[in-house]
Amino acid sequence: MMTAAHSHKQGRRGAWRWASLLLACLAMSSANATTAATALLRCHIEVNGEVHTHEFLPRHDPYTAPSIQIGERFRFKAVVLGEGDRVDLVNIYAYYQTRRQPMLMQHSKYVNPTAMTQPAPDALTGRVALYSPVLGKELAYQCALLRGTP
Repeated sequence: MMTAAHSHKQGRRGAWRWASLLLACLAMSSANATTAATALLRCHIEVNGEVHTHEFLPRHDPYTAPSIQIGERFRFKAVVLGEGDRVDLVNIYAYYQTRRQPMLMQHSKYVNPTAMTQPAPDALTGRVALYSPVLGKELAYQCALLRGTP
């Protein structure tokens, strides 16, 4: 025969078991979410001897991708369309900044590019050199599409 104290103790043990099971499931779910592979575009951009490294994650909406000021004369924008480790399209834009507005110097498009685990820094684009229309200043960049964890 079970006493009320014994029944209460059993109830607490059961609750602890459920709580620990729930915590274990949440921990496993969280670990799986953080180790899920994702693609990442890494670009090294050089202006006036200074190298800037920027990383771009896949997104759904290309219109929300920001452009980045590089030096005083250039802007750079990379749009990676896809989800997780799947990349459908990479668009790279390089602009010369005039007094009035940015002027597009180059647009490069890469359809269904392959992400690699340890690519060379220029694996996607090669080394690209562009020159401003006014003073001939150089903007050079190289990008690689990486597959790995965020």
